[in-house]
Amino acid sequence: MHRRTFLSGTTAAAGLAVLGTALPSPRPALAGTAPGDTAPRVLAERSAAEGLVRPERRFDVVTVTGRPGDTDTAIRFETADGLGPWRPVHLHTEGRDDREPVAAALARAPEGAVGYEVRSQEGQGGTAAVNLADGEGLRLGGPERVSLSSESSDAPASRASIPFRTRAGWGADESWRFDDEGNDLWAPEFHRVQALTVHHTAMPTGDDPAADVRAVYYLHAVEQAWGDIGYHVLIDPDGTVYEGRHSGDDGVPVFSGPPSPRGARAVTAGHAFGFNHGNVGVCLLGDFTAEPPTRAAQDALVVVLRVLCAVTGVDPAERIEYVNPGTGAVTPGDALSRHRDWLATECPGNAFAEVFDTAIRDRVIGGSA
Repeated sequence: MHRRTFLSGTTAAAGLAVLGTALPSPRPALAGTAPGDTAPRVLAERSAAEGLVRPERRFDVVTVTGRPGDTDTAIRFETADGLGPWRPVHLHTEGRDDREPVAAALARAPEGAVGYEVRSQEGQGGTAAVNLADGEGLRLGGPERVSLSSESSDAPASRASIPFRTRAGWGADESWRFDDEGNDLWAPEFHRVQALTVHHTAMPTGDDPAADVRAVYYLHAVEQAWGDIGYHVLIDPDGTVYEGRHSGDDGVPVFSGPPSPRGARAVTAGHAFGFNHGNVGVCLLGDFTAEPPTRAAQDALVVVLRVLCAVTGVDPAERIEYVNPGTGAVTPGDALSRHRDWLATECPGNAFAEVFDTAIRDRVIGGSA
């Protein structure tokens, strides 16, 4: 049943443009903002030890890997003033559909942290102290931004576009996608889009959102050994939109090529285990357990979802029968969902989840800004 038809009577088409430059074809294996630009390599120090861990270098965040279903994981940090209070760690249960699901999270370290300790009722599977700013420069080259647009000749007011900060623009280390022989660790697979799902990172943002995106990329690609980031799109508190999962060498984010309604095929990511195929994952940077996202982030999310609905033909008001193309399993759900609507998780945070229908879904359905 349709609760309401989205873009009724219109035909949406997709357009792609690069802001200030021509589309790269093919995209360089090591992409970036412009020839000669650099971004710091991520530095990480892993530990399997229990108890207090004191890394050898300064660190910005800690990756925590646990067990699915664990709700009691916590972390505390050591500074010059001693050990601080325990803070909850909100583990996300996510993963590639061809692997076992993994529960993991990022925890932001306070300024001046010299150590950390993790506790977990179920037992944690390891941690890593991650430095996002002090690594040697990773040489980059390529466009910093592209724009994915929806167009409708029948309804000009419905036109909108997503200005992506590309993987190049936020400093993705593309070497993480390959093994030592140059093989793609997560070969792209494309399926017709059936649903859109919203997440949060469950970690407070820092001063450099692009660094936070690199932290998520490191957690997924390296620590969890997926070979890439598990989200298609990420959004920071200022409303900046970031390209996520690598989708090919044509410069088109998310899709196998310029998308068209009912024919758009998205690259499979790893944001909703068991429901990844044909499900586009949009993740907001931040922890929305106690408070919702900023207005700028919400506004950007509405635009992103409206454009994605327009270019894929997904109706955000529709109840669907999601069909897993790999197993044939059929699961009822909303075409526009929260992570918790698919799996047992707190994502995208209790405060955001409570207002999601009015703050996001109704605006996407109604076409309001």
